[in-house]
Amino acid sequence: MSTAIDETAEQTYRAIGRFMFEFSQLEYTIRHYLAEEIRLDDRYFDAVVGSYDVALLCNIARKVFSEPRANAAALEELFKKVQCLNDERNRVAHGLWVPFMDGGTLHHVSRRSLKSDRQANRAAALEKLADEANRLRAELEQAFTSIEP
Repeated sequence: MSTAIDETAEQTYRAIGRFMFEFSQLEYTIRHYLAEEIRLDDRYFDAVVGSYDVALLCNIARKVFSEPRANAAALEELFKKVQCLNDERNRVAHGLWVPFMDGGTLHHVSRRSLKSDRQANRAAALEKLADEANRLRAELEQAFTSIEP
């Protein structure tokens, strides 16, 4: 492979890894504050909140952090953003990657429509999504720590 192709592939690998890392931090933040809110003993953390997929985790957190919280509406919006980002994570995790093609190309078949989708330049897009996951984690942390019943 040529140097340009190698560089494109490396950028794609890096972007995939960074996005998955940032998403995992976001996901863990929700798990941590949920466990804290319900006063879950650390011994039961993995068994109770560690096994939820992101959709279920967000639904449970919505319920726990809902009324009569002053910032329930803001948290609801943040959870919606997490779920949209999780849709992207699913594509990243379950798609077929061609890292050296067109800035990192992803082929993905939607489970909903069963239609194939091809997206180019995913390395750059994933860097932006990683930034978004990082921002969203910080916003959630702020919202969780400023909750007033």
